[in-house]
Amino acid sequence: MKTFQKLSFLLAMASLMTLASCGDDDPDPIKSDAEIIGSGIAWKVSTATTNGISVISLIDDCLLDNLVTFNYETPISIGVVDDGPTKCDPADPQTVDFTWSYSDATKILTVNTDIIDIPGAEGDLIVESVTPTQLVLSQNVALPGFGTQKVIVTLVH
Repeated sequence: MKTFQKLSFLLAMASLMTLASCGDDDPDPIKSDAEIIGSGIAWKVSTATTNGISVISLIDDCLLDNLVTFNYETPISIGVVDDGPTKCDPADPQTVDFTWSYSDATKILTVNTDIIDIPGAEGDLIVESVTPTQLVLSQNVALPGFGTQKVIVTLVH
């Protein structure tokens, strides 16, 4: 009888070990901010604020439906801006390629085109935060009657 109990115990343990080993042996590695930004999934403007006040009305409607895709590649990262269904100028191409880079140390996102065209924008795009579903950027913008303000633009997937 004791042999049967030992055998049952060993079989139970073997079953538990087999079930435990069925999990994901290779967990997803932690991605850098640049890899998350450059996931290849399109970003779209969700909000634009300064001092907690919405300034999204400063962005032309024809730009709000644009899709911005960053593709992470080394050593050159390429992106695409798709004008979306509403184009500001019907003669413009539907898509425009751009190059971009990101410095984790400074949190500066450098692009060779205006991916979000806010009138009066100047200086670097700063990455305030990034998650797999949300990219929060800031930039100084000269606002009529208010001087230069930090504008925070949130993009989402």
